[in-house]
Amino acid sequence: MKILIVEDNEELNNTLKEILEINDYIVDSVFDGEQALEFANLYEYDLIILDIMLPKIDGYKVCQILREKGNNTPVLMLTAKDTLQDKVKGLDIGADDYLVKPFEIEELLARVRALIRRVSTEKNKIVQLGDIKIDLEKREVYRDGKSLVITPKLFCILEQLIRNRGKIVTYESLMNKCWDITDYPSKETVRANIKLLRKILQDKDIIQNISGVGYKIE
Repeated sequence: MKILIVEDNEELNNTLKEILEINDYIVDSVFDGEQALEFANLYEYDLIILDIMLPKIDGYKVCQILREKGNNTPVLMLTAKDTLQDKVKGLDIGADDYLVKPFEIEELLARVRALIRRVSTEKNKIVQLGDIKIDLEKREVYRDGKSLVITPKLFCILEQLIRNRGKIVTYESLMNKCWDITDYPSKETVRANIKLLRKILQDKDIIQNISGVGYKIE
């Protein structure tokens, strides 16, 4: 799962990024509203954590612009404003949840899980590919009933291929969804991870290579 943090307090931004990465999320972070819109337009995210008091464009306006452009990524607003009017305003312009600073990290993580789970419940949770079973909600993979050890990044790749079953998933799409911008992935990086994923799944034919373009699962 990939998350965008939009928070101008550098210390809080870095702390949130570190905590979310420890909890197996892929995280990009930016520090103002203009960057938030740029990243949200360029990359796909499962959740946006959005501060309200931001330089250049405030969080309210960022959320409003995203919704007007048809971007339905869940938005969790972070703010020091705790009045009812502020909360109502945020929810009315399209935010999905609202968390007041200061907050406990465990509560933040619970809100993150709930928002991502809310979206995932609209999709199939269990996928069967021959002897391989993938639980998309629990993020677990089994072969012949035996649990397979898989890293968050490899699961992300597998999930993208499953979500787009029968369609080609391009190198660019995988790099966008499963790596943060500081990783600077290349096609060779993707190929190496696909090779490792095939090895873990114990099936070299399950993921089809579309030469020069990407991969797909039928």
